[in-house]
Amino acid sequence: MAFPADGTFTTRDGTKLYTKTWPAQAAPNVRLIFIHGFSDHINAYYDLFPTLSSPPYNITVHGFDQRGWGRSVSADKSLRGQTGDTHQVLCDIHDFICHVSDSIRSTTTAGNPKLFLMGHSMGGAESLMYLLSDPNTFTLSSLDAKKNPDAGVPLPIQGLLVEAPHVGFPPASQPNSLVVVAGRLAGKLLPNRQMVQKLDSSYMCRDPKVCKDWEDDELCHDTGTLRGLSGLLDRAGYLSGYGAGTTKVQAAMRETLPCPVWFGHGTGDKVCDFDAGKRLYNRLVENRKGDAMAEQSRFVSYEGGYHKLHAEPDGMGEQFVKDVGNWISGIAGGSAGSKI
Repeated sequence: MAFPADGTFTTRDGTKLYTKTWPAQAAPNVRLIFIHGFSDHINAYYDLFPTLSSPPYNITVHGFDQRGWGRSVSADKSLRGQTGDTHQVLCDIHDFICHVSDSIRSTTTAGNPKLFLMGHSMGGAESLMYLLSDPNTFTLSSLDAKKNPDAGVPLPIQGLLVEAPHVGFPPASQPNSLVVVAGRLAGKLLPNRQMVQKLDSSYMCRDPKVCKDWEDDELCHDTGTLRGLSGLLDRAGYLSGYGAGTTKVQAAMRETLPCPVWFGHGTGDKVCDFDAGKRLYNRLVENRKGDAMAEQSRFVSYEGGYHKLHAEPDGMGEQFVKDVGNWISGIAGGSAGSKI
């Protein structure tokens, strides 16, 4: 039996970030890269990864604590929330996908490896923005192609999964517009200024223990920077506007995703807006209407579910994991993805 393994990887600018891998117990040719949410970290997802890496799914899961979060932050609290701007965030995701792709090429001896991408909350929006971006945006020009022509080249993404993506705030949780404007102005002058953005733990899950775990976890520090928080709002604004048909496609962005997509969202989510997520999903699928990728895409509603669907009580968390594992297994068993 293979056990989870801790490690690190180095981004293009020399930053070391914490990683963790949950190896599949058998047939490890299906891989999932997971991007965590705001004030969260890769070790805080309960049974999601151990279950996916076990039979009947046997999916190897790769995750990392994003810049400014979790174990990627040293004891120096001034580094908390120092994520950089959206381009930096997406480059880190790209570098990690390349890191995983290189490791797969060096260790896989049989079969055709299938790679999937999944994100939760803030990580869901980041994953969407990443796959909607022009891949040339993330070219690693510093790599020595003569020594290793494949280094830094991501494997094709077979499918994207997002759990409660941060496409927008629910109406009752909308931030004050004047505060947002003031924050953006201050962010231009003091981009690395830290700001504690405390979330209500009771919004996280219907299980009080999960809420308490999140409150007590020192790695969930609720700290962003003015630049990082501005980027989070910008990503949500773009995705929400695109879903509603009020935002035009920006330069260096795609019209739609290059692979099938699976959305999972709780109707009781008080952190990220269910309706905005559903509109975005409908727009993405409509743009691929009639092709195989649209046919394979799914939007799954979890009635009354809160934000951490993977930890919801009364069997909902278990059903969520089954839905994720079954969709990945179905796509991996019979479809080809597209390169990012």
